[in-house]
Amino acid sequence: MYTFLCLLIQILTVVLSAYVMLDYKVTSRELLILIPGSQALAYPLYLLLGTASIFVVLPVIALFLWYHLRRLMVSILTPVIALILLVLSDYVLNLVSILLLDINFSQTQASIGWPAVLYSLGILCLSILLSFGIRRLIQLILQYKEFTKKYGGLFLLLSVTTLSIFYINIFNGEQQGFSEHNIQANSLLFLFYFVLLIAVFSVLIRVILKETALKSRQEHYEQLMEYTSTLESMYREMQQFRHDYINILMTMSEYIRANDMNRLQAYFENKIVPISRGMQSNNFKLGALQNVKLQELKGILSSKLIQAQELGIDTVIEVEEVIESTPMDSVDLCRCIGIILDNAIEEAVQCQEPAINVALIKRPQSVLIVVSNSCRPDTPLIYRMYERGFSTKGSNRGLGLSTLREVVSGSREATLDTECRDGRFIQVLSMEEVS
Repeated sequence: MYTFLCLLIQILTVVLSAYVMLDYKVTSRELLILIPGSQALAYPLYLLLGTASIFVVLPVIALFLWYHLRRLMVSILTPVIALILLVLSDYVLNLVSILLLDINFSQTQASIGWPAVLYSLGILCLSILLSFGIRRLIQLILQYKEFTKKYGGLFLLLSVTTLSIFYINIFNGEQQGFSEHNIQANSLLFLFYFVLLIAVFSVLIRVILKETALKSRQEHYEQLMEYTSTLESMYREMQQFRHDYINILMTMSEYIRANDMNRLQAYFENKIVPISRGMQSNNFKLGALQNVKLQELKGILSSKLIQAQELGIDTVIEVEEVIESTPMDSVDLCRCIGIILDNAIEEAVQCQEPAINVALIKRPQSVLIVVSNSCRPDTPLIYRMYERGFSTKGSNRGLGLSTLREVVSGSREATLDTECRDGRFIQVLSMEEVS
């Protein structure tokens, strides 16, 4: 019975430590599925394999995390770190009990009965405290996907190596009877490896933060250059219109002075009307961009919408209130808007009446970006569009919308709603502050 309870507490320790590091609000239903299931698998194996049975439980926890997070590297890495914390807590607590109470809980005589259960609860508390201590580092992994792409494999290798060293020493300690000298040596060794692991992790995080900041500044600069180029283009158009306006008035004044109404009417229909139509579909419809004060967002919006206008798409943007910031990371936001507008342009240009409408809506705790474009009657089902590899443009092209889904799902502040009705494809990107 006591062995059963101690093993149950150890599994609970690993699970809760993993969820604390991920800052994930686990439900009682999830715990009722994961804990008894892991215990049912671990207890018979513990009677056969001893402490090695925990390695069978780890994949179960990792699979459960992956089901909720859809982040393979993080789902594997977090339980490994949680188990490292459990082992470290075990040896540190045992070392303290030896030094202060002269009790060695790793020896058989002290590892039975309620004292062992209380000792396991002490390990749980210490592991949870350590998990809170390194949660910030794990959160940085979740926030910066570049970390898992570039260094996730390296850090997983270091973590697995550290855990392997821990258990090799544990198995050796079992053969030696877990003497006090062995406990002291292993405690210092495990503490050293853990500190070294955290130090390497911190260095990698700092490298990623610097690379991300540099990339963000570069993208900000490029977007600003695009916006500057757009302003110059609009200025040239205004200058050209001013010149044309003067010429138009001079020509019309001559027709009026000569009382030549027939030629005046022909001139009006052939020259003035086309110009007025052009004004309805040119950059004058982008004036609302002045309310967007976030330069990166303004740059990507202006460049994509002007690209749409150049393709003959009727483009309108509405921004009623000043947008100075958004809850979502600006780099991820620009990636999302770029993908959404690229797909809107590609679809709208194939319609008989191509049109794109964009609206930025500011609310007290959130910002909404709505993109609506005309679409064909045979537009594929929405769920198929977001499948990786799916494309209406040929093979090896369908990565945009699946990437969009991954970026949004990786952001705690953002949600994406998609709807297709009445010949319009509508996407709503909602960004809400997370307390």
